Amino acid sequence: MSAPAGLCVAGVDVGSTLTKVVVHNGDFLASVIDRTQVDYVGAAQRLLAEALGRAGRSPDDLACVVATGYGRRRLPFASREITEITCHARGVRELFPAARTVIDVGGQDAKGIKLGPQGKVVNFAMNDKCAAGTGRFLEVMAASLGLPLDELGTRGLGAGSPVSVSSVCTVFAEQEVAQHLAAGVPVEDVLAGLHAALASRILVMVRRLGIERQVILTGGCALNPALVRALEERLGTPVVTPPEPMFTGALGAALLAREAVERGEVPAGRVSLAAGGAIRVATSVALAPDAGSGLPASLTRARSRPQAFDGDFRLPGAAIAAAAPTAGVDVGALFTKAAVFLGDRVAFAVVPSEGSYASAGGQALGRALDRLGLGRGDLAGLVATGLGAASLCGARALSEVSCLARGMALLCPEAGQVIDIGAHGTRVIRLAAPGIVKDFSVSGQCAAGSARILEVVAHLLGLEVAELGALSLRATRPADYSAGCAVFAETEAISLLTRGVSREDLLAGLHHSLAQKIAALARGRAAAGACAVAGGGAKDAGLLARLEASLGALLRPPEPMVVAALGGALLAADGVS
Repeated sequence: MSAPAGLCVAGVDVGSTLTKVVVHNGDFLASVIDRTQVDYVGAAQRLLAEALGRAGRSPDDLACVVATGYGRRRLPFASREITEITCHARGVRELFPAARTVIDVGGQDAKGIKLGPQGKVVNFAMNDKCAAGTGRFLEVMAASLGLPLDELGTRGLGAGSPVSVSSVCTVFAEQEVAQHLAAGVPVEDVLAGLHAALASRILVMVRRLGIERQVILTGGCALNPALVRALEERLGTPVVTPPEPMFTGALGAALLAREAVERGEVPAGRVSLAAGGAIRVATSVALAPDAGSGLPASLTRARSRPQAFDGDFRLPGAAIAAAAPTAGVDVGALFTKAAVFLGDRVAFAVVPSEGSYASAGGQALGRALDRLGLGRGDLAGLVATGLGAASLCGARALSEVSCLARGMALLCPEAGQVIDIGAHGTRVIRLAAPGIVKDFSVSGQCAAGSARILEVVAHLLGLEVAELGALSLRATRPADYSAGCAVFAETEAISLLTRGVSREDLLAGLHHSLAQKIAALARGRAAAGACAVAGGGAKDAGLLARLEASLGALLRPPEPMVVAALGGALLAADGVS
């Protein structure tokens, strides 16, 4: 059965990061793209209406709508749903009839597709539940570096000596990047290393299929020239990209819609609309793509960096005699903390670890000294700890574990175990006596057990991390939230919200999941005495409530983020007393 002249069909690709719509109106194609919203249906309706408007057609003209992608099952107005694999294969076959291998790298997944001589799917493979092999890896790195996403690919081409980025976790790779930059490595060499790491992970997946020419790269990452070059170097063959690589799945969906009508499987001129799912032509338009990048402005803007803060507190019990003030500086990948200790008073400062470690350490120390009206020359001793400890001139470098134990011995002397919940991992320290480390363990090669997952979800909800705890405590039905990856936690949160889960219940589920991971680590280091908490995660009341439900009452020091820095200051005082 042939299609009527001027047949109008559409493909809607609801991805985890972006929603793409293609309207096929005879020989004319209209396309729009925007960020995937929490309201999948509303966003898809708006974009479909915009694409129809660009094609000069109305919703009544639609003969068939095929939905694909992550949210394909949630569009009540779709005539049918078809998998991403099938739609991408159909789109590539239309553009490149000779294609045999398709690599699609999207925002939160990557897949390889093997095509037969007629363009049919022979086999396929997908990345595991980790963001390190996806476009999200580059998006996180762009935000970490404070760069627009579209700059990564062009600047990555200008490397002289690319560095190695070996971490298998996106969050831990941020830490590696910070270390390279602090060591003075040019940002271009770091970017080349990031693209090489991503290309290598993609290659592991695609090799399972058996790579044959012609190789086509689709998805948002196909717009990145540094990734294209890195893939070509590792594949040993040219990699071809479509003119509009992000629309390949939506194009395939539209073509499959047209073919369904031509075969008589969908009566021409009829689109099934669920109650409340009617499409209306909207006056608002999708976000305009940035010139030259092909990405919406919402994706190319750099994320704002965390703010610095400082303060002071009095130590419990009797004042500790000291002839002169001492200081400790904890130079971390995300934050640098400084504490100056004098008598029973501690002045502290927390600043983002931007620029060099030496600069961040000096800034934090200066702010803490200012609170006491002191200068660096007044210090009798200085200890540095953390990733960038070696960069702080004039400081004695000591381990974070030793500093955490010493700081907690003064703040919470009854503690037999310290749980440090940091941005890039959690560590559990078992104490033989106050300040004396018996043994310790750290979370594995994934940041799902770290406070970073809280930052990811807070960013999605448009909240400050400090607001999460109070909302979580108001939950009535905590969600079932697996939170298997700190980066993919965003996708899981969107999925829960689209099902009508409240923010409060979502956060309670997140806190429960994170608490279970931390509690399992702590039980593996069970010790006599109470548990004390440190790190940024210890400031979250919702997380602490869930942890206490598993571990019992927890001890919380006055400012949990500066325990290691205070421990460094105390160890410096021990050394000069």
